[in-house]
Amino acid sequence: MHFTPGSRESHVPVSPLGRLKIAITIDDMLLLRGVPMAPGHSVPSNIRAMISALKAHRVAGVYQFSNTAPLEDDESLLKVFDLWVESGHHVANHTHNHPPLNWLDADAYARDIEEAEKYLGRYINQAPRRCFRFCMDLWGDTACKCDAILDRLEGMGYTPIPVSIGFHDIRWNAAYCRVLKRGSPEDAAQIRRAYVESAMHELRTHAANARAVFGRDPIHIWLIHGTSIAADCLEQILDAFRAAAVDFVSLDEAMGDRMNAEIPPRVSPEFIFQVEKWALALGVPVTDRMPSILDDIEKLYPAPGEMQAEITSRMREHIASATGAEIRPIPLYPDHQR
Repeated sequence: MHFTPGSRESHVPVSPLGRLKIAITIDDMLLLRGVPMAPGHSVPSNIRAMISALKAHRVAGVYQFSNTAPLEDDESLLKVFDLWVESGHHVANHTHNHPPLNWLDADAYARDIEEAEKYLGRYINQAPRRCFRFCMDLWGDTACKCDAILDRLEGMGYTPIPVSIGFHDIRWNAAYCRVLKRGSPEDAAQIRRAYVESAMHELRTHAANARAVFGRDPIHIWLIHGTSIAADCLEQILDAFRAAAVDFVSLDEAMGDRMNAEIPPRVSPEFIFQVEKWALALGVPVTDRMPSILDDIEKLYPAPGEMQAEITSRMREHIASATGAEIRPIPLYPDHQR
């Protein structure tokens, strides 16, 4: 296996200003229709591993935001939400079919939120607050749509939760599945190391962006998805974060920070995180390039039907078919700011 992993980050603190606070959140524990599961893994085993990783770091009260369409195919998966809540964590709404808001009008999107509540309402209501996360953190590609869906969420009693730091971790899933199918144990260990390094590198990048925008370290909301590689690596990621002077705090504490509580004053149709939305709104140049490691891992054990682009295409077709949406490209960070 030949690819270039990200540079190894030392244990120097993430921030020169002191310890960095982040709230951990998890999306799509059930994954999405069309997204494969790695060999030897399952939704229950992934969730048990993530619960174990959080327990090892004494982190409780983590919100997980999951689409619910897979429950139509296997209703027994509801048991994983029982396990999650019994372990001291919380469940939130992330729509039923995981449609990007760019593809739908506000009414259709609200119906998808309501459909998810039919499955998860009893879990959502057990949490300290009713939380919702927009799919791909897209809050509306027009001001009217954004205002309309925020009004609907308020009427449903939901607090919308942004993402300020992620590392495009869902993009590792296809390569990890291929490596576990066809690679050696050494190959699997290498991709896991690169995954942890990428999480650390992107944490540093987005935290630096935030300091450039705000002149301080806001409390960040960090995102990871319920993939098999996440389950296998979460504890190592949290170990690395701790070693780099990161503290884990509650989502409530993070939502008390103005960066998260206030909506950036700019309609952002791009697939970008909260820090970069504020950067665009305030005219602050920041770094937000897609990590080059994502291209490297796609060269690992290529196989027809198992590449990230093909999986993404199938996933989007499932979403469009279920919602009646028209598939449209979703822009990344504007070129002039790269």
